[in-house]
Amino acid sequence: MNVYDKAYELANAIKQLPEYKAFKEAYKKINENEQNKKMLEDFRKKQLEIQAKELTGEKVDPKEKEVLQKLWDILNLNPEISSYLSLEYNIAKIMDDIVKIIMEPMEMK
Repeated sequence: MNVYDKAYELANAIKQLPEYKAFKEAYKKINENEQNKKMLEDFRKKQLEIQAKELTGEKVDPKEKEVLQKLWDILNLNPEISSYLSLEYNIAKIMDDIVKIIMEPMEMK
């Protein structure tokens, strides 16, 4: 058994998932609408700024988190963005599960 062949099989299986196909279509829709694309990019930028501060141990102003939460609330009022974020979460969960399965042989017990 060649693990690289299995990895390619897995990649192809992921591409056939209904969740992946729906996510890909939602991504396309977001990128076709400049306003939605910009709103999502602005949110991601702010989200990354806060995460970077947290990772470096820098104190995050509660007002920054409040702004991020308000942006999140606004994004969720937009059906296309809300759907995209939900599908993105589903794909991330699937990928997380797959990584856990793949990493299981590396656990030293």
